[in-house]
Amino acid sequence: MEIPFIDADYDVQNWFARAKGMEREPERGVRCTECFDMRFERTALYAYEHGFPIITSSLGISRWKNMEQINDCGVRAAKPYDGVEYWTYNWRKSGGGARMYEIAKREAFYAQQYCGCIYSLRDSNEWRVSQGREKIEIGETWYEQKLSEA
Repeated sequence: MEIPFIDADYDVQNWFARAKGMEREPERGVRCTECFDMRFERTALYAYEHGFPIITSSLGISRWKNMEQINDCGVRAAKPYDGVEYWTYNWRKSGGGARMYEIAKREAFYAQQYCGCIYSLRDSNEWRVSQGREKIEIGETWYEQKLSEA
């Protein structure tokens, strides 16, 4: 779609160190706050170093995430940097969530069935197995699965 973006490094060792002791925390819990903090801190620093005045996240559009939790982390991360602000836009209002799913389906975007963290994948798969559903395979898209079933 020719939309420029920056793919910052994901420091997995830092994540495991920060998440130590929180491996069984629930979705939307303190482990998620720690995750958002880690990512927003890096994003805010990058924005400051490269002259970007605003940062935000699309995470808030997901019904599985707590928008207030995400926004609090973003605002906190931007605060130390003069000239950097976190945009607390409500991506869910005016049918934003439905629109996101419509576009994702039309464009066959990857539809990850867990938040991305290894603990979320584990928890999602434990729940899926308990419900008689198949485990999530990393890299599989919901749309690809539905197309193959058709």
